[in-house]
Amino acid sequence: SLYISYTQLFTTDMPHFRPLMLLANRLSSIQSILSFERWEGYHHFEDEKGIGRVAILSTFLGMNLGANAVLFLLFKLVQLGLIFIPPTETTSSSTTIQSLLHCFLSIESNTLQLALQWTVYSIFLCLFHLGEYFSTCIYNPSVTTSDSFMINQSKAYTAAALISWVEFAIRIFFFPQNNSTRMFHVGIFLVILGQTCRTLAMVTCGESFNHYIQRDKKDNHELVTKGIYSILRHPSYFGFYYWSIGTQMILCNYFSVVVYALAAWKFFHYRIPFEERTLRHHFGCAYDEYSSKTIVGIPFL
Repeated sequence: SLYISYTQLFTTDMPHFRPLMLLANRLSSIQSILSFERWEGYHHFEDEKGIGRVAILSTFLGMNLGANAVLFLLFKLVQLGLIFIPPTETTSSSTTIQSLLHCFLSIESNTLQLALQWTVYSIFLCLFHLGEYFSTCIYNPSVTTSDSFMINQSKAYTAAALISWVEFAIRIFFFPQNNSTRMFHVGIFLVILGQTCRTLAMVTCGESFNHYIQRDKKDNHELVTKGIYSILRHPSYFGFYYWSIGTQMILCNYFSVVVYALAAWKFFHYRIPFEERTLRHHFGCAYDEYSSKTIVGIPFL
């Protein structure tokens, strides 16, 4: 409804808003692709349970993960000075290979470090989405669909990713020296911490875990208080909050770090109280007693 109201606001009678409308339409186009709307009528793509959707998403993520892993290794070897060009007889094939190696070896050190950070970010991003699907598939198979990859979460998620990529592109082309390896390493720590907590939450909950708030209590829905839930009562939210901030710290996107932190906090500021009201309705005093012994772990929540 909010998107519709903005669409009605940015009319042709207000030409200074046309660039915003163009961006909004482009975002809608990206969302339609992620939602497989252009594949309607094909059996394996008709809904989120279609095997075609799962195949395409898993293949894309797997190829992206592999390509970035190879690039990370190459960039790291260049950074460590372990790649050199041996003197060989010049042939057409060897000349091509040497030219490619020269391109990598001639990359300025600041730009090389940023390129390496991008590969690390991409690796963690692919692992997150693959992990979401496979954790759901193994521990809660009854609700597993292509949506379990959590790629097409919302327009806000897609827009945030695009903003962060634009910010990083501007930095790598115009301000490669504006970087912090300390921030990069802190980001890696936060991403690993967040991913670990979220995966443990999904594993511990099993069939009680769901990506969407369950308004109605299922027969197999139980209040989980063991493992990581004995410390954090929303470890999946805790994990995603710090994971999202960590991804931007890996890229050293100063603007996006603040945006992601505020946007994620605002989202959980509304979602967590709503979910806790639902859980109190399901479990009554048992949840009150449990919540008094645990923490959320997100600042001021």
